[in-house]
Amino acid sequence: MTKTILSIIALCLCTMLGVQAQIKAGNWYNGWLCYTAEEEPNGVIMMNAMAEGEEHEFVLVPVAGKTNTYRVTDGHNDYVNEYSDIATVRHQKGSGLDVFCFYDGKNQLKAVMSNERDWDAEQVSRKRWLGQFYANYTSVENDLRVVWDAYNITVDGHQANYKVETFNGLVTGFVTITPVEGGTNFLEGIWEVEPTLQGMVLHGAVFNPEENWWVRNGVHIALEKTASEYGRFSFASTMLLNTQTLRKYDKKTLRIMRNEIMARHGYRFQSKDLQEYFGKQSWYKPVTSNNQVKLSFVEQLNVELIKYTENSD
Repeated sequence: MTKTILSIIALCLCTMLGVQAQIKAGNWYNGWLCYTAEEEPNGVIMMNAMAEGEEHEFVLVPVAGKTNTYRVTDGHNDYVNEYSDIATVRHQKGSGLDVFCFYDGKNQLKAVMSNERDWDAEQVSRKRWLGQFYANYTSVENDLRVVWDAYNITVDGHQANYKVETFNGLVTGFVTITPVEGGTNFLEGIWEVEPTLQGMVLHGAVFNPEENWWVRNGVHIALEKTASEYGRFSFASTMLLNTQTLRKYDKKTLRIMRNEIMARHGYRFQSKDLQEYFGKQSWYKPVTSNNQVKLSFVEQLNVELIKYTENSD
């Protein structure tokens, strides 16, 4: 089944590679940093970023005879090259995305950089991290109904603001939920957000000044995403993911996320557990032949990124 999925992806991506894509100057986001791209003579591209006062830099050198394909070399300065182990980089476009795809020696997609209008990596990171949580949730234990959107968290009809906690510009996975006006907010306080197959677990936390970090206090609330006609991981079909986000999921959940992308297009599974899982989803409509399955560009990239994360230690 995995070989069939990857064959579908490879066919689609190879088709896109046939067109020469113009490199955009500006900001390229990789999951935690925004790099600035500067074109040099002979199609060479210099990539530079700043992280906690430390310079990051690498160079993309065109591969002779191959369209939109590069190799990675160190920059002109003695700066950090976080892509020194990358074998091939491909510049691709599709579905409104403009990306650099980084492949290891086994031709597995390890990372993706997307061209962004926003230069602030922290703002982009917040947006991408939060995008996976927007939904309606319920908690059986505490009889709560929670709605999480881009601006507020609503608990049993009462709206509360929330703040995504960051550290040196990086999203930490902790949120601070404020009190509600004229009511009681059971979720008031600091929480570490752990994504799960069912939805999420909120772990109560406090800030430890000695460690300069948040630590769990033993309180936790499990929230289950309410039934959706689009599936548990619908965001994986619309939003480009990254390994920084995917590492927060366990391997079992990643497998379901990856296959849900396929299931949304009616893919017929051979694995019995996947047949049973998706057979229970009201939105799943198997196609006659898997040759009918056509993934969008963002879905192709996400399937590969999820698969890489699954296989990583």
